[in-house]
Amino acid sequence: MHPNVIVKRSKRRTVSLSVTKELEILVKAPMKMTDTEIGRFVEKYDKWIEKHLLMQNEKNEKAKSLIFSDEEVRMLKERARNTVMERVRHFGGLMRVEPTSVKITSAVTRWGSCSGKNSLCFSYRIILLPPELIDYIVVHELSHIRVKNHSRGFYLEVGKYLPDYKNRINGLKAAQKELGI
Repeated sequence: MHPNVIVKRSKRRTVSLSVTKELEILVKAPMKMTDTEIGRFVEKYDKWIEKHLLMQNEKNEKAKSLIFSDEEVRMLKERARNTVMERVRHFGGLMRVEPTSVKITSAVTRWGSCSGKNSLCFSYRIILLPPELIDYIVVHELSHIRVKNHSRGFYLEVGKYLPDYKNRINGLKAAQKELGI
């Protein structure tokens, strides 16, 4: 069995397998599952584990190239603030919505968010994306001012302003993979 396997048992019925950012193999198992059964399960998925360890390692290497100095972060935040504010004004006017505030953050796991009080936050990393993807993220968050979930109605709202939003979502996924985010 792999040396870096972590087993977490809980009151679950099924067993799951994942690879963490730290290149650990995480097995979530039912309380009654024995160590021997877990060992066999891990062995059964050995090829899957190797593939995902390589993929996560590549992702980690790409992420290392996105580490910026404090000065670079300051400059990226300023560029992001200027670009995002201009796009929020543009699309907010078209959509007839206005956020209560707009902030630029250092978030790593999300491009943007909309609070229940209609305050928008965007990661400064948004500035690393092409303009059409920045526009998608801005419209996505502005749409949350009207629709607070990701229902069909939400995407109908997004589609009113960006009819090609599905292509932009695919572009965003590709960019995330390329950037290792």
